[in-house]
Amino acid sequence: MDKAPAKTGWAAWSAKKKATIISIIVVILVALGVGLGVGLHHGTGGEDEGNGGSGNGGTGTGGNGTTTGNGTVKWQPAVGVKWQIVLLGALNDTSVDADVYDIDLFDNNRTTISTLHDLGRKVICYFSAGTYEDWRPDAKQFDKADLGNALSEWRGEKWLNTNSDGVRKIMQTRLDMAVTKGCDGVDPDNIDAYDNSNGLKLTEDDAINYVNWLAGQAHGRNLSVGLKNGGSIIDNVLPNMQWSVNEQCAQYTECDTYAAFTDANKPVFHIEYPKGNDENNNKDVTTAQKSTACNAASAGNFSTVIKNMDLDSWVEYCS
Repeated sequence: MDKAPAKTGWAAWSAKKKATIISIIVVILVALGVGLGVGLHHGTGGEDEGNGGSGNGGTGTGGNGTTTGNGTVKWQPAVGVKWQIVLLGALNDTSVDADVYDIDLFDNNRTTISTLHDLGRKVICYFSAGTYEDWRPDAKQFDKADLGNALSEWRGEKWLNTNSDGVRKIMQTRLDMAVTKGCDGVDPDNIDAYDNSNGLKLTEDDAINYVNWLAGQAHGRNLSVGLKNGGSIIDNVLPNMQWSVNEQCAQYTECDTYAAFTDANKPVFHIEYPKGNDENNNKDVTTAQKSTACNAASAGNFSTVIKNMDLDSWVEYCS
């Protein structure tokens, strides 16, 4: 009987060796699958989204939502929508017939926000995202090492190190509070430390990173978000913003900068303070003051309000 030919290649390997090779291949395939899944998931606006960079994709409107680089948010207000802003304590006057109210996150409860919703209004909740305020209930949670220079015009307020993990964790908790209270969006103030003597060496790049991170965190909670002032970083954050809140662009002749929002079909919530810092009363401004506030170049489509500097309930509109 002839001798059987010797086995070579795969056939010659033992069963144990084959099993080992197959196991390695399976592990590799699983790892590739997980990696692909993570890659597809990243940037969808989840609560644990990363810091975000500039230019996170374009925008597209569909119904009442907006698709951004950080996912789809529920509410995109229209250009020219009428609004009211009250930040002096708790809101006690809901009589102004405005579609959007911007009110303080801490000073107002869920009942107030529900009342506004029952009146058919949307609610933006204000908080300072870039400064420490010693009167806030969570003030003791900030690490002293994260505090920068004091704001000269605002007693008890200091710039924050917005790169700090501790600061960002507190802001996440504030966004959770906005969800619990029923806010439709948030107005994170004081993101422009780079344009001030902040004492923390914060730059425009830091602000871009932080604002895009805030957007991702807000969108992951189904909250809309806007850019407060910060004209020099608009191009780097606009895709992730649903509006701009601007103060005094008419006074400082810079409304053309913020028109980038209305050009993108997003509103500019515009505030002017013709009475100055010290007069907070219920008197109408002069015709000349009103004209300056309402007829600034490039501001024709802005949602303009004339307010007292203390941002009480008094308001005057352009028409």
